[in-house]
Amino acid sequence: MATEVIGAPPVTRGERRAVIALTAAFALLLTLWAFLTPMFSAPDEAAHYDAAEQLALGKGWPAPGDMDLLAITYAEQQQVGTVAAAHRETVADLIAQNPGNHDFVNQMTQHPPTYYGVGAVVLKGIGFFHLRWDLGVMALRMLDVVMLVPLPFLTWATVRRVTRSPRTAIVGVLALFAVPQLAQIGSSVTNDAPVILLGGVIAWLAARALTGDHRWRIAVWLGVAVAAVCSVKGTGLPTVPFVAVALLVAGHGHLSWGARIGRTAVAGAIVAALGSWWWIRNLLVFGSLQPDGVSALRQERPWGRETSANFGDFMNVEWDRLTSSFWGQFGALRYPMTQILTDSLTVIALAVIVGWAFRRSANRTAALVMLITPAITLVIQLQNNFASYDSTQIIAGAQGRYLFIGLVPLIVISAVAWRNLLTSAVERDRFGRIVRWAFPIIGLYGLTVAYRGFYEHTHLQVTTHGLALLANLTPAGRFGFAAIAALLVVATLWAALEVSRNTVRRALPVASTTDPTPTATQRNQTT
Repeated sequence: MATEVIGAPPVTRGERRAVIALTAAFALLLTLWAFLTPMFSAPDEAAHYDAAEQLALGKGWPAPGDMDLLAITYAEQQQVGTVAAAHRETVADLIAQNPGNHDFVNQMTQHPPTYYGVGAVVLKGIGFFHLRWDLGVMALRMLDVVMLVPLPFLTWATVRRVTRSPRTAIVGVLALFAVPQLAQIGSSVTNDAPVILLGGVIAWLAARALTGDHRWRIAVWLGVAVAAVCSVKGTGLPTVPFVAVALLVAGHGHLSWGARIGRTAVAGAIVAALGSWWWIRNLLVFGSLQPDGVSALRQERPWGRETSANFGDFMNVEWDRLTSSFWGQFGALRYPMTQILTDSLTVIALAVIVGWAFRRSANRTAALVMLITPAITLVIQLQNNFASYDSTQIIAGAQGRYLFIGLVPLIVISAVAWRNLLTSAVERDRFGRIVRWAFPIIGLYGLTVAYRGFYEHTHLQVTTHGLALLANLTPAGRFGFAAIAALLVVATLWAALEVSRNTVRRALPVASTTDPTPTATQRNQTT
């Protein structure tokens, strides 16, 4: 049986405490976002919740474009900013007053029903029919929060595995806090939550394979994880070529071509057996891998004789929308962080990745393989959006959140790039001190943008009226919300202390970043 040939330094007790503290802070941050964001004020949240609610009410899963929103969903939307949380009606009362469906397409049946089935089980488990309708929304929001709680661990473990640097791994976890859009998406009702989680799991398992863990169980679990994500949403499909390449590359020099092909074939067979059911069904029934669920909402508009789709305009719009909605564009994309910041973060990240991530080093292969998921996701999104623009004259579907399936790989690639750029201990220490503050500050800034958008009409202020509105509309109430915020502050201070303890460099010799075969002594040092 194949064994692990390349490892990482042993995990210290202090490092473990730091990861636990960061996970607690991340979970509380998502929870705060869940209670801060008004009902249905995240991208497509009303449609996602409506789909789960329809299954919970015993309705079926019709063809893409054939399911309309429930009439009660429309009624709930009318209460979002006008009825205090304590006075909202039960689902039973709303159905009695608003039977049937509203004449508006719910496009979510273009996706597999997996996530919505789980959501329906949760709704029925809490007896949502006789509860206030917003409590059902909060139950599914908290389901998604729970799904994303492992993300800090997955980020830490993956970065640590590839770079063999505990300090770099902890800084990698901090990067999650610098993407406020992740916090809003991860705390809303959305099928993106399991996709993000499974994307992290797949990246972690692939990193283990790429760094020497050639046990058969890794290939098996990769197949299971890819099958699971393909059973949730089409944005999970790019993980198929990612895992295929990772398993074919992993073990070069230690495993024969036959052994690597065998592992790839086993993973592929598992994906085909467990994860292809929805896509085969689509091909057989509709003749398309994923039929468009919003085709009824977008009318074909052919270009005139002297006009045509402008690729330059298209790319300008895509850049603005993708960068903004990746870093932070809240309230169903109504309240963006300043474009100066989002453009700067994007340009810096891309420049460092392009310039230094793929230079010859021990981590070059892993960085190249990790690029596959985000790159394919981006290319598919641009291709689909341009095809839609070419036929409808409307640029739509530019969502940075679709790249979150590759968020852990992107953090890994960035970590490799920064380590190649900053070669001395002094430079790395200085960079670590900067981002220890910069990343959480970006996260805090995102929170303020969302709060001001939701409750202060985007004005740069905090007023008693805005705070009263928040206290009135949040299901947690004034004291519940204050308690969550207080716990987040405590967890953040604890995390800051543990991160500081584990990223202050001790006087230890540093292993070479270009030596692909570190000695046993070097592997056991904290580098």
